Amino acid sequence: MLKQATTLSADFLSQNPDGLLVVLGPTASGKTGLSVQLAHWLKTELGREAEIVSVDSRQVYKGCDISSAKISEAEMEGIVHHGIDFVDLEEEYSVYDWQQYCFKKIKEIQARGHIPMLAGGTMLWLDAVTENYDFDEKGTKSDRRKEPLWPCLKLGLSWPRAVLYERINQRAVQQFKNGLIEETIQVLKDSPHITKSAFTSFGYQEIEAYLKGLVTYDEALAKNQQRNRNYAKKQLTWWRGRTDVQWIECL
Repeated sequence: MLKQATTLSADFLSQNPDGLLVVLGPTASGKTGLSVQLAHWLKTELGREAEIVSVDSRQVYKGCDISSAKISEAEMEGIVHHGIDFVDLEEEYSVYDWQQYCFKKIKEIQARGHIPMLAGGTMLWLDAVTENYDFDEKGTKSDRRKEPLWPCLKLGLSWPRAVLYERINQRAVQQFKNGLIEETIQVLKDSPHITKSAFTSFGYQEIEAYLKGLVTYDEALAKNQQRNRNYAKKQLTWWRGRTDVQWIECL
Protein backbone atom coordinates (compact mmCIF):
# COMPACT_ATOMS: atom_id res chain seq x y z
CA MET A 1 0.00 0.00 0.00
CA LEU A 2 2.62 2.51 1.08
CA LYS A 3 4.83 2.09 -2.00
CA GLN A 4 2.00 2.83 -4.42
CA ALA A 5 0.76 5.70 -2.25
CA THR A 6 4.20 7.33 -2.09
CA THR A 7 4.78 7.01 -5.83
CA LEU A 8 1.45 8.62 -6.66
CA SER A 9 1.93 11.32 -4.03
CA ALA A 10 5.42 12.24 -5.20
CA ASP A 11 4.28 12.59 -8.81
CA PHE A 12 1.25 14.64 -7.80
CA LEU A 13 3.12 17.01 -5.47
CA SER A 14 5.87 17.62 -8.03
CA GLN A 15 3.21 19.17 -10.27
CA ASN A 16 0.92 20.50 -7.52
CA PRO A 17 3.05 21.62 -4.56
CA ASP A 18 0.02 23.28 -2.93
CA GLY A 19 -2.33 20.37 -3.56
CA LEU A 20 -4.30 18.22 -1.12
CA LEU A 21 -3.65 14.56 -0.41
CA VAL A 22 -6.65 12.43 0.51
CA VAL A 23 -6.68 8.91 1.94
CA LEU A 24 -10.18 7.46 1.74
CA GLY A 25 -11.89 4.09 1.90
CA PRO A 26 -14.48 2.07 3.75
CA THR A 27 -14.49 1.61 7.50
CA ALA A 28 -11.71 -0.66 8.85
CA SER A 29 -9.71 -0.43 5.62
CA GLY A 30 -6.57 0.99 7.23
CA LYS A 31 -6.85 4.69 6.34
CA THR A 32 -5.47 5.90 9.67
CA GLY A 33 -2.34 3.79 9.55
CA LEU A 34 -1.55 4.57 5.92
CA SER A 35 -2.00 8.31 6.38
CA VAL A 36 0.49 8.34 9.27
CA GLN A 37 2.99 6.26 7.29
CA LEU A 38 2.59 8.54 4.29
CA ALA A 39 3.13 11.63 6.44
CA HIS A 40 6.41 10.18 7.75
CA TRP A 41 7.53 9.37 4.21
CA LEU A 42 6.77 12.88 3.00
CA LYS A 43 9.02 14.28 5.72
CA THR A 44 11.92 11.87 5.33
CA GLU A 45 11.93 11.55 1.53
CA LEU A 46 10.56 14.89 0.32
CA GLY A 47 11.50 17.04 3.29
CA ARG A 48 7.92 18.30 3.70
CA GLU A 49 5.81 18.22 6.85
CA ALA A 50 2.23 16.98 6.56
CA GLU A 51 -0.69 17.56 8.90
CA ILE A 52 -3.67 15.22 8.87
CA VAL A 53 -7.31 16.29 9.06
CA SER A 54 -9.55 13.39 10.10
CA VAL A 55 -12.68 13.36 7.92
CA ASP A 56 -14.95 11.27 10.13
CA SER A 57 -18.38 12.46 11.23
CA ARG A 58 -18.06 10.46 14.46
CA GLN A 59 -14.53 11.35 15.49
CA VAL A 60 -15.40 15.02 15.83
CA TYR A 61 -17.40 14.13 18.95
CA LYS A 62 -15.86 14.18 22.42
CA GLY A 63 -15.71 11.02 24.52
CA CYS A 64 -16.44 8.50 21.76
CA ASP A 65 -12.99 7.04 21.39
CA ILE A 66 -13.55 3.30 21.09
CA SER A 67 -16.81 3.41 19.16
CA SER A 68 -15.37 5.67 16.45
CA ALA A 69 -12.00 3.88 16.32
CA LYS A 70 -10.44 7.24 17.13
CA ILE A 71 -6.70 7.46 16.69
CA SER A 72 -4.75 7.59 19.95
CA GLU A 73 -1.92 9.98 20.67
CA ALA A 74 0.54 7.11 20.46
CA GLU A 75 -0.81 6.07 17.06
CA MET A 76 -0.36 9.62 15.76
CA GLU A 77 3.41 9.08 16.09
CA GLY A 78 4.03 12.79 16.41
CA ILE A 79 2.07 13.74 13.29
CA VAL A 80 -0.24 16.71 13.90
CA HIS A 81 -3.94 15.77 13.61
CA HIS A 82 -7.05 17.93 13.35
CA GLY A 83 -10.79 17.28 13.25
CA ILE A 84 -10.94 15.20 16.43
CA ASP A 85 -12.67 15.76 19.79
CA PHE A 86 -14.17 19.23 19.48
CA VAL A 87 -17.96 18.74 19.27
CA ASP A 88 -20.28 17.91 22.20
CA LEU A 89 -22.54 14.88 21.73
CA GLU A 90 -25.60 17.01 22.39
CA GLU A 91 -24.66 19.41 19.58
CA GLU A 92 -25.91 19.10 16.02
CA TYR A 93 -23.00 19.33 13.60
CA SER A 94 -23.68 19.56 9.88
CA VAL A 95 -21.72 18.94 6.71
CA TYR A 96 -21.73 22.71 6.17
CA ASP A 97 -20.17 23.22 9.62
CA TRP A 98 -17.54 20.64 8.70
CA GLN A 99 -16.80 22.19 5.32
CA GLN A 100 -16.14 25.59 6.85
CA TYR A 101 -13.97 24.08 9.60
CA CYS A 102 -11.95 22.05 7.10
CA PHE A 103 -11.43 24.96 4.71
CA LYS A 104 -10.04 26.97 7.62
CA LYS A 105 -7.69 24.18 8.73
CA ILE A 106 -6.39 23.55 5.22
CA LYS A 107 -5.52 27.23 4.79
CA GLU A 108 -3.80 27.29 8.20
CA ILE A 109 -1.74 24.20 7.32
CA GLN A 110 -0.71 25.65 3.97
CA ALA A 111 0.21 28.96 5.62
CA ARG A 112 2.73 26.99 7.69
CA GLY A 113 4.20 25.57 4.48
CA HIS A 114 2.92 22.08 5.29
CA ILE A 115 0.95 19.58 3.23
CA PRO A 116 -2.73 19.13 4.19
CA MET A 117 -3.80 15.50 4.17
CA LEU A 118 -7.44 14.50 4.56
CA ALA A 119 -8.00 10.98 5.88
CA GLY A 120 -11.37 9.41 6.46
CA GLY A 121 -14.45 7.77 5.09
CA THR A 122 -17.38 10.15 5.59
CA MET A 123 -18.29 10.40 1.93
CA LEU A 124 -20.34 13.58 1.80
CA TRP A 125 -17.94 15.44 4.08
CA LEU A 126 -15.02 14.58 1.82
CA ASP A 127 -16.85 15.65 -1.32
CA ALA A 128 -18.11 18.86 0.30
CA VAL A 129 -14.48 19.93 0.74
CA THR A 130 -12.71 18.46 -2.29
CA GLU A 131 -15.55 19.25 -4.72
CA ASN A 132 -16.38 22.59 -3.06
CA TYR A 133 -20.11 22.06 -2.58
CA ASP A 134 -22.18 25.21 -2.64
CA PHE A 135 -24.42 25.70 0.38
CA ASP A 136 -27.16 28.29 0.78
CA GLU A 137 -27.38 30.77 3.64
CA LYS A 138 -29.07 28.13 5.82
CA GLY A 139 -26.24 25.65 5.28
CA THR A 140 -28.49 23.26 3.29
CA LYS A 141 -26.69 20.74 0.94
CA SER A 142 -27.35 21.22 -2.81
CA ASP A 143 -26.22 19.70 -6.12
CA ARG A 144 -24.35 22.87 -7.01
CA ARG A 145 -20.58 22.68 -6.95
CA LYS A 146 -18.15 25.51 -7.40
CA GLU A 147 -14.64 25.29 -8.74
CA PRO A 148 -12.48 23.20 -6.36
CA LEU A 149 -10.24 25.37 -4.24
CA TRP A 150 -7.21 23.08 -4.57
CA PRO A 151 -5.97 20.27 -6.82
CA CYS A 152 -6.45 16.97 -5.05
CA LEU A 153 -5.02 13.45 -5.18
CA LYS A 154 -7.50 10.91 -3.81
CA LEU A 155 -6.00 7.59 -2.74
CA GLY A 156 -8.63 4.91 -2.09
CA LEU A 157 -8.01 1.67 -0.20
CA SER A 158 -9.64 -1.35 -1.82
CA TRP A 159 -9.93 -4.77 -0.15
CA PRO A 160 -11.63 -7.93 -1.38
CA ARG A 161 -15.13 -7.74 0.08
CA ALA A 162 -14.79 -10.89 2.22
CA VAL A 163 -11.49 -9.71 3.69
CA LEU A 164 -12.90 -6.26 4.46
CA TYR A 165 -15.92 -7.73 6.23
CA GLU A 166 -13.67 -9.95 8.34
CA ARG A 167 -11.58 -6.91 9.32
CA ILE A 168 -14.80 -5.16 10.34
CA ASN A 169 -15.99 -8.14 12.36
CA GLN A 170 -12.68 -8.54 14.18
CA ARG A 171 -12.45 -4.85 14.98
CA ALA A 172 -15.90 -4.99 16.57
CA VAL A 173 -14.81 -7.96 18.69
CA GLN A 174 -11.80 -6.00 19.94
CA GLN A 175 -13.88 -2.89 20.61
CA PHE A 176 -16.28 -4.86 22.79
CA LYS A 177 -13.36 -6.43 24.67
CA ASN A 178 -11.52 -3.13 25.06
CA GLY A 179 -14.25 -1.15 26.77
CA LEU A 180 -16.99 -0.22 24.32
CA ILE A 181 -19.69 -1.23 26.80
CA GLU A 182 -18.12 0.88 29.53
CA GLU A 183 -17.79 3.80 27.12
CA THR A 184 -21.47 3.51 26.25
CA ILE A 185 -22.45 3.64 29.91
CA GLN A 186 -20.30 6.74 30.45
CA VAL A 187 -21.55 8.50 27.32
CA LEU A 188 -25.21 7.91 28.17
CA LYS A 189 -24.56 9.17 31.70
CA ASP A 190 -22.67 12.31 30.63
CA SER A 191 -24.81 13.14 27.60
CA PRO A 192 -28.46 12.26 28.33
CA HIS A 193 -29.58 14.42 25.40
CA ILE A 194 -27.21 12.93 22.82
CA THR A 195 -28.35 13.71 19.29
CA LYS A 196 -30.17 10.95 17.43
CA SER A 197 -27.61 10.88 14.63
CA ALA A 198 -24.74 10.42 17.07
CA PHE A 199 -26.61 7.80 19.13
CA THR A 200 -27.36 5.59 16.12
CA SER A 201 -24.09 6.03 14.21
CA PHE A 202 -21.91 5.01 17.14
CA GLY A 203 -23.83 1.79 17.76
CA TYR A 204 -24.70 2.79 21.30
CA GLN A 205 -28.29 1.68 20.71
CA GLU A 206 -27.16 -1.94 20.35
CA ILE A 207 -25.25 -1.84 23.61
CA GLU A 208 -28.05 -0.01 25.41
CA ALA A 209 -30.35 -2.87 24.38
CA TYR A 210 -27.83 -5.31 25.87
CA LEU A 211 -27.59 -3.31 29.10
CA LYS A 212 -31.39 -3.40 29.37
CA GLY A 213 -31.40 -7.17 28.91
CA LEU A 214 -33.22 -6.98 25.58
CA VAL A 215 -30.46 -8.80 23.68
CA THR A 216 -27.53 -11.02 24.63
CA TYR A 217 -23.89 -9.97 24.43
CA ASP A 218 -23.41 -12.02 21.27
CA GLU A 219 -26.54 -10.54 19.70
CA ALA A 220 -25.37 -7.00 20.44
CA LEU A 221 -21.98 -7.80 18.93
CA ALA A 222 -23.56 -9.31 15.82
CA LYS A 223 -25.79 -6.27 15.37
CA ASN A 224 -22.78 -3.98 15.75
CA GLN A 225 -20.85 -5.94 13.16
CA GLN A 226 -23.78 -5.90 10.74
CA ARG A 227 -24.26 -2.14 11.13
CA ASN A 228 -20.62 -1.53 10.26
CA ARG A 229 -20.71 -3.91 7.31
CA ASN A 230 -23.79 -2.09 6.02
CA TYR A 231 -21.97 1.21 6.35
CA ALA A 232 -18.98 -0.15 4.43
CA LYS A 233 -21.32 -1.29 1.66
CA LYS A 234 -22.83 2.21 1.53
CA GLN A 235 -19.37 3.75 1.30
CA LEU A 236 -18.32 1.44 -1.53
CA THR A 237 -21.52 2.20 -3.42
CA TRP A 238 -20.86 5.94 -3.08
CA TRP A 239 -17.40 5.64 -4.63
CA ARG A 240 -18.24 3.00 -7.25
CA GLY A 241 -17.25 4.12 -10.71
CA ARG A 242 -15.52 7.28 -9.51
CA THR A 243 -12.72 8.21 -11.90
CA ASP A 244 -11.26 10.79 -9.51
CA VAL A 245 -10.02 8.13 -7.06
CA GLN A 246 -6.74 6.25 -7.47
CA TRP A 247 -7.54 2.85 -5.97
CA ILE A 248 -4.83 0.93 -4.15
CA GLU A 249 -5.42 -2.81 -4.02
CA CYS A 250 -4.84 -4.21 -0.52
CA LEU A 251 -4.14 -7.90 -0.09
